[in-house]
Amino acid sequence: MKILRLQFKNLNSLTGEWSIDFTRPEYVSDGIFAITGPTGSGKSTILDAICLALYGQTPRLGKITKSGNELMSRHTGECFAEVIFSTSAGTFCCRWSQHRSRRRPEGDLQAQKHEISDLSTGLVIQAKVQETLWAIEERTGMDFDRFTRSMLLAQGGFAAFLQAEPDRRAPVLEQITGTEIYSTISMKVHERQRAERSKLELLQAESDSVRLLGAEELKRLELDHIQRLENEKELSLQADKASAELRWLQEISRLEEELAGIDLEASAILAEKEAFRPDANRIVFAGNAAAIEHRYVHVSIQRDELQRYLNDLFARESLLPGLQATLSEAEARFEAVEGDLRSALEAAAALRPIITQVRQLDSRISEKIVDRDLRKLEFEELDKRLLQLESDRLSTAALLETVSTSLHDLRTWQEEHRVDADLVTGLSGIQHALDELRPAARREALAVAAVFEANRALHERQREKEALEPEVAVSKSKLEEARKALDALRESYESQLAGRSLKSLRMAAEGVKERISLLEEIAALYASGKELLPKITRIDESIRVVLDKRAGTEAQLVHVRQLLAMAEREAAAQEQLGRLAARVRDLEEERLRLTDGTPCPLCGSITHPYCEPTGSLPESDDQQLLLAKQSLHEHAGALKNLEIVIAECGKEIEQMMQRRSDLVDMREQSGRRCLELLKAAGIPDHAREAEPAVLLELKEAEARLGEFLVRIESLETTEERMSVDAAALLQLQDSVTADERRLEQVVERCRTLHGELQRLEQEREATRRELEARRRSLLAKLEPYGAVDGELVDPDAYAGALAARAARWQLEADRGSTLESSLLSGRAALKNLDSQLELIGRDRTLKHTVLSTLSEGIDADRGERLSLFGARDPDAEEDRLETVVHELRAGVEEAGEARAWARQELHVVDTAAGELRKAIDERRKLLDQLLAAFAGELQQKGFSDETAFLEARLPEPERERIENISAELVRRSLDIDSRRNDRMSRLGEKRQRRLTEMSLEDLAVRIAQLQEGLRNVRAEMGAIARQIEENEHAVGEQRQKALAVEAQKSECRRWDILHDLIGSADGKKFRNFAQGLTFEIMIAHANRQLVGMTERYLLVRDQVDPLELSVIDQWQAGEVRSTRNLSGGESFIVSLALALGLSQMSSRNVRVDSLFLDEGFGTLDEEALETALETLSGLQQTGKLIGIISHVPALKERIATQIHVSPLTGGRSSISGPGVAGLS
Repeated sequence: MKILRLQFKNLNSLTGEWSIDFTRPEYVSDGIFAITGPTGSGKSTILDAICLALYGQTPRLGKITKSGNELMSRHTGECFAEVIFSTSAGTFCCRWSQHRSRRRPEGDLQAQKHEISDLSTGLVIQAKVQETLWAIEERTGMDFDRFTRSMLLAQGGFAAFLQAEPDRRAPVLEQITGTEIYSTISMKVHERQRAERSKLELLQAESDSVRLLGAEELKRLELDHIQRLENEKELSLQADKASAELRWLQEISRLEEELAGIDLEASAILAEKEAFRPDANRIVFAGNAAAIEHRYVHVSIQRDELQRYLNDLFARESLLPGLQATLSEAEARFEAVEGDLRSALEAAAALRPIITQVRQLDSRISEKIVDRDLRKLEFEELDKRLLQLESDRLSTAALLETVSTSLHDLRTWQEEHRVDADLVTGLSGIQHALDELRPAARREALAVAAVFEANRALHERQREKEALEPEVAVSKSKLEEARKALDALRESYESQLAGRSLKSLRMAAEGVKERISLLEEIAALYASGKELLPKITRIDESIRVVLDKRAGTEAQLVHVRQLLAMAEREAAAQEQLGRLAARVRDLEEERLRLTDGTPCPLCGSITHPYCEPTGSLPESDDQQLLLAKQSLHEHAGALKNLEIVIAECGKEIEQMMQRRSDLVDMREQSGRRCLELLKAAGIPDHAREAEPAVLLELKEAEARLGEFLVRIESLETTEERMSVDAAALLQLQDSVTADERRLEQVVERCRTLHGELQRLEQEREATRRELEARRRSLLAKLEPYGAVDGELVDPDAYAGALAARAARWQLEADRGSTLESSLLSGRAALKNLDSQLELIGRDRTLKHTVLSTLSEGIDADRGERLSLFGARDPDAEEDRLETVVHELRAGVEEAGEARAWARQELHVVDTAAGELRKAIDERRKLLDQLLAAFAGELQQKGFSDETAFLEARLPEPERERIENISAELVRRSLDIDSRRNDRMSRLGEKRQRRLTEMSLEDLAVRIAQLQEGLRNVRAEMGAIARQIEENEHAVGEQRQKALAVEAQKSECRRWDILHDLIGSADGKKFRNFAQGLTFEIMIAHANRQLVGMTERYLLVRDQVDPLELSVIDQWQAGEVRSTRNLSGGESFIVSLALALGLSQMSSRNVRVDSLFLDEGFGTLDEEALETALETLSGLQQTGKLIGIISHVPALKERIATQIHVSPLTGGRSSISGPGVAGLS
């Protein structure tokens, strides 16, 4: 895996968006680079960005979630990290991002986003957080822990693998090298061996449990089955015959009941017809009234028209007085407005010369005011300039006084501090002496701290030893107690089994479960058979109801067809009448030429009844035609609806018959299935006794199953406890061994620390003597400047004080030169200001005189205008006069229009009133003629007067209601006759068949007896067939099981051999062997790197603990030491060698081609640092890229390619270097 490019935004102090391209030639050619910068500037944040982009967490902060993000820069609303990397699987881009609500700094944190995409195709592989982590681990071969141990060694975790306990090294090795497969193989072999053994035991038990029938018993069962088959056939024929006879009797009884119901309905219809007779008479009188309805309509229309004309005439006559008054007012208004217009025109002509003179005065005054204002501005500018010069002269004089005083004080101070002048040139020598004193003081302080730390470590190890001794004793006691408890639990388990195995108990329970399932299915079939019979009965009843409905609808259909024929005849008659009336209307133009008393050119008559408007024509023909067509349409719709109802009834009967057939089939199938299951269960088939027997046996089987399950659960619980206790016992054994090893290590560590303490005390005394000599030499150089021994406690502070004194002398000397120059320039400026003040004073007096003359001229012109026109505006006054004239002219036009309108309205109303009086006379004559004709027709139809006619009329809904009742009575009568004839015919046919002489009750008993006999015979047949079938199945099963047992024995032998070699329950047997080999390989890789860095140490495996590390100290005669005794610098070198060794090992396609180090170089001396850098630089030949974070000066000089992190103001930093770009 190799990091190619990094891009991030707003992480810690690195605000904004940054990009680092690691494919630049500088990185590729050198193969090593440094990330430099002051402490706290943000160097480690660059490595945090890589971790964040890949795994959503950092070594310092852990996982970044919605609940907290300490990595996001302060006062920002979003952050992200994106890394592009390559592996053997391809090139990928990982991006992690998070933002606050609305991306504002004060918003709440939102859920993080994490995705990985294929850079070659641009397709997103995963975009969910957890799935993205899995995808990254799959493509890189590393999770977060492996990544920070083998590729990015962060602060606080560089020596994690070296300092880890052996138990913690094992999973790290598994993850980095891929050897976890050996643990899995070992456990899978153990599980497979146990599974194969269990399978063999199960096969042997199943083979022993198979039972077979003898030859004689099998022959007897076959003969019994043939005999019962013949009995079953004979009983079935008798049962079918009895069922047909029962259905014949039930059908006769049902038809007799229906005939009785039809007779009752006929009696009810006769009573309803008698009650309807008064309504039938009303419909006759209503028909006579309807025949002359059109004459009454003509009379009503003429009456309404005459009344409308009378109302209109009254309204127009009431308008005449008002219109005459309006005309008089309009003429007076016109004369008044015309006089006002003449007066306004005269006033405007007199004012025009005065306005012209005033405008000339206003123009002259405006020009003088502009000239005066300009000169006034110039005068004010002169005043401001004069005040500014006077102020400048005062400030210049004051400044000269201040400069003179400051220069005198400066000369006095220089005389008092003359000795500081030598510091300007001699400070560098003093600084060199102070620089030599600092390392000596640092070495003395480090020696004192080392002695203190060694003392503290020795006391800690002694306390640890005192605490471990009683712990070891307690652990041994607990181990013995755990052994005794496990033995007692095993004895209890054996006593609960009582000579049987747990597997045989489970098999017995499974057999009971199968029996319960069979019995439950039989019970369910009994219940479903009981539910189906009522459903079939209800369907039969529904079919009878729908048949009755269809018969009644067919009778209605006959009646409606008759009504439809009558309606068609009526519509044809009305259409003929309408055509005759149309011929009369077609001669309308000729009728308009006829006059009373003049003969008609067609018939010669001198009376013309149709010469009036169409109001006197017969219009009732169209209304009757409309009613006839409406009735025809209604009857046709009713006929169609009845046909639809008959079709729906037929379809509904067909569906119910199909549903009844399905239910009968279901009941028969349920019965057959029940017989098969009873036969399979070995239960005799007795009609009334089988179901109770099944329920009783089901209850007993459930009780037996409960007992088995309780016993099995108890045994499984005990077995589980035994497994847990055995695992705990193994853990206790490991714990006791580890505690004893720890105690031995602590004792050895105490001895080592005691010797180390003596050596450190000697080093501390030597550094103290060196520091004292350097301090005395420095005091001799500082004596001329007043230094004493107490001030050298902090050399840096004293050096700073001397530098400040030298800087102060130099600063004051520069300030003296500046003051002398300022004094000379100030005197010259003061002289220049005096001359300017004199010139400006003379110019101010002249401008004041001109300004006074202009003001007097303006006042004279204003007085003249005021006397001529006052304060009025000539333009506004002229506009006002024009507006008045314009408004008066519009008023004259408006008054003229109002007068003309009033004259016209009066004429229109008077003319309309005359025409209305003439029309009213004509309408009265026509109404008298229509009333005479209507009175004659009333007498012909039998009405005494118009009141009797109105009382005989019926509303259309009421008349339709009576007609519908009449039609319904006819339809019901026909329906009853039809149904009575149908039922009588069907009853006669049924009685002629005479299938039996038995009664319904006797037939029911006979059928029950036959069915019970059938059930008994079929149950016996099922039991016999089931025994024969089970025996055949058992023979084949026994043969197959014998072959399976032999094959399984061979398989078990294979797995037993493999289990003896590598199998174990926890995977240790094969894993420890494989990890020991892997650890050896890793140490070999690490030693190759370690030899290049130091000739003193070599790494070796501990002979007792295969995963424990030790070092051979070749400078101490090859003494084997624990890695825990190494110093800080030594630990770094060894950890670096281990990290490089791990990175060279590849497994599961993991190749580490980038390595980042974030600590440790500060603990190395110059020689060790140079060696470590040479080793890292040598990795370039293998194509690796090494990144180092450090502030060690030698490291910066040694590495040419650097990324520099520079702190800015406000806690922010910037980045610079090859391939670095700021994107915002």
